[in-house]
Amino acid sequence: MQISVGCRLRYTTVIPTNFVFQIEAATADSQVVRRECLTLPGNETGSGYDVYCDSVTLTRKVRCLLGPGQVEARYEATVDVGAGAYDPKSVGEFDFQNLPLAYLEYIAPSRYCPYDTFTEFAHKTFGAVPRGHGRVTAICDWIHGNIRYQSGSTGPWCNGADVFKSREGVCRDFAHLGISLCRALGIPARYAGVYAHGMQPQDFHAVFQVYLRGPDRGEWFSFDATRMSSVDALVRIAAGRDAADVAFAWPQGEVTFDALEVWVDAPERAHNLRTMKAIGV
Repeated sequence: MQISVGCRLRYTTVIPTNFVFQIEAATADSQVVRRECLTLPGNETGSGYDVYCDSVTLTRKVRCLLGPGQVEARYEATVDVGAGAYDPKSVGEFDFQNLPLAYLEYIAPSRYCPYDTFTEFAHKTFGAVPRGHGRVTAICDWIHGNIRYQSGSTGPWCNGADVFKSREGVCRDFAHLGISLCRALGIPARYAGVYAHGMQPQDFHAVFQVYLRGPDRGEWFSFDATRMSSVDALVRIAAGRDAADVAFAWPQGEVTFDALEVWVDAPERAHNLRTMKAIGV
């Protein structure tokens, strides 16, 4: 499937300010960037920008000096998405002793995912559910049925425990709660920022990914507890332990955020179609 994505971010800076952007499509086996263009304005010092790709998550970072005045970062890409699609019943969990050591950090608590808060609840609610993709789906079903999606209801300080208590949040909160419940059950889980087809209104979106045992090998599988996107029509941007690792922009100074525009187009796909397959990334 081919998906066209893009974004435009506009800021006002008083002095030249360093930024880190994470807005480019990740370079992964499951998604191939066919065409892309990143446009950043110049600045009074004439500096260029530095690029880096994380070897584990494949997140691409751009560091640049922008301003002073109004500045705009723009990114456009055409991406071929060909994630593996499996029967959910064929996707299981790893026993702890067989989990690769590289994934142990994804069962540990992090800033926004205090899984130890949920240990008793998670085992009581999901402990008897057959292990595997279906159990994570049951977690998503519970979140979707018990947490109200409400724009502006939470801020950058809210973690999974706060959302569990308030019973409302936005996509990042749904993802943090899903990650927390999975980690409480010993299932490795991480946060992912994505371009998602079919969002209304269109914006950057957050889902969570879980490391499970697929038919052939261990893989990350995507889940969206908001049910606002379909996990087979996502373009991954960045991944990490939680939202602290996955900010789309990180200005190193005082700036004013003026405007954000995101667009996603998948001509081959209906907006309201949701896959029932297990999607490996």
